[in-house]
Amino acid sequence: MNERMSIGELATAARLTRRAIRFYVSQRLLPVPLGVGRGRHYDGSHLERLKEIGRLQAAGYSLEQIGRVLAGETGVVAAGLPAPSVSREVQVELWTRLRIGQGLELSFDARHMNPTVDQLLNIRQAVAAILTRPDGTGDQVQRG
Repeated sequence: MNERMSIGELATAARLTRRAIRFYVSQRLLPVPLGVGRGRHYDGSHLERLKEIGRLQAAGYSLEQIGRVLAGETGVVAAGLPAPSVSREVQVELWTRLRIGQGLELSFDARHMNPTVDQLLNIRQAVAAILTRPDGTGDQVQRG
């Protein structure tokens, strides 16, 4: 589990965004990257921690509760799961907006969808093609 990963590689493996990973590090839910300077990297333990965070979130644990579980506090539950669902009112979602054209955007939760730049450009192009009438009339989405 000592594979070295960049933040991008970790994000892809965990199906999260780089922004989400930085957030978890800032909240002390995920350890800081290993190494210094340009040699900073993540490893398999970071990926396993992100999977555990996701599992706890899916079970209804708040980020505060997750932090306590990961810190090994007793009385917070976890191991076999359920219990928390009590404070489900605060859930982390990382919504991203893709501007398709004037007055048109596509929103998606970046925790569940992490498209590449090429995929985003293909989505924009496909939507533009759908919204352009075959006879060339009507509103057209600006490309680019």
